[in-house]
This record gives sequence, C-alpha cells and structure tokens, in this order.
Amino acid sequence: MKTKKKHILCFGDSNTYGFNPHGGRYDDDTRWTRVLAALLGSGYLILEEGLNSRTTALDDPYEPYRNAMDHIVPCIQTHAPLDLTILMLGTNDLKDYFQPSVEKICRRLRRLTEIILEVSQAPVLLVCPAALGESSPGDPCALLYPPHSVEVSRNLGAALKQTAQELGVPYMDAADYVSPDPADHVHLSPESHALLAKAFAKRIMELGI
Repeated sequence: MKTKKKHILCFGDSNTYGFNPHGGRYDDDTRWTRVLAALLGSGYLILEEGLNSRTTALDDPYEPYRNAMDHIVPCIQTHAPLDLTILMLGTNDLKDYFQPSVEKICRRLRRLTEIILEVSQAPVLLVCPAALGESSPGDPCALLYPPHSVEVSRNLGAALKQTAQELGVPYMDAADYVSPDPADHVHLSPESHALLAKAFAKRIMELGI
C-alpha cells in the first residue's frame, strides 16, 4: 500500500525563495527548503512559496503584489490538504518607509496565522525571521533598514513567541540558528540555509509531523 506523503507549505519572503545576496537565486542544493526536503526524505513533499519582498499585510509602494494577505488563502487552498504550514515573514515589514514596530508586525502576523488556521486543518509553525545585521553607510540595504529597523528586528523574537503562545501554535526563532550574510545584512548565506534546514527538520520531528 502506498504511503501518503506529508505536505509541508513553506510560506515566506526572499529568504524562503532563496535570494542570494551576491546575485540571483540559490540552486536546489542550497535553498533551505530543498535541503529540508532532502533531510526529511521521500515521505515528505516540501512546497516552496517564497516571494522576494513579501510583506505580512502591507502594500509596498515600490513593489506591487507583495501583500501576503492577498495570497495566503488561495495559496493554502491550492496546496490543500496540508500537514503543516511554516510561516516565516516580517523582514520586509522592517523597511524604514513602513515605520516598523514590534507591536505592528506581531499584530499582522497574528492575523495572518489566524487566517491560515481558519482555512486549513493543519497546524502553523510561526517563525521569527533572523534579526537584521548592522549595515554601514553605502551597504546595499542600509537605507531600507536603518538602526531603528535593526533594533525592532532584534526585539521581535520575544514578542512573537508570546503571540504564538496566545494563539496556541508552535514557534521557532530563526535567530537562534542563523544570522544574515554580511554582504547585505538581510539575506542568508549558503551555510545559514543549511543550518536553518536542519533546525526545521528537528522542529518538524518534535511536532510529530
């Protein structure tokens, strides 16, 4: 008898897409989603839904079609039935022109998580993205992510953990395992993709998925 594969949706931004801070996109052997698939084996199907510049619930004036609230329901329904949704967003909400705060980002992620739970029977693993690194003037993302944004990113984990507890969903903080590549202080290196994949694999096993 054929065993049903576990379907895991990875819904995120450029660090789920596999954006390479040195240019282009990481290949299938490098992205954490594909490394995770290899670690978990043939009993799992990893569904990659990473989009560069995706926000939790904000319309970006410079990059349209990036609001996760517009995408999440059709995405969940497209891939249904699921066994788990991994939700890792918030980095793009830290852009200076969005006037970021811990409270606002947590509120949006709370609502996004609630929507996923409303349309899917599967659990949600709420993940705080890796905290931003400190840029220097002239760095690629220095204007987008000034010191205030870095500070918010470093305070997000504790608040988002509390949000997960209030929602009754599992939680993971990517900052416990990885930090951004110094090339732009936002995106992950190949080594960090590998480390993050291992952390996700361990967490999925702990959840009994």
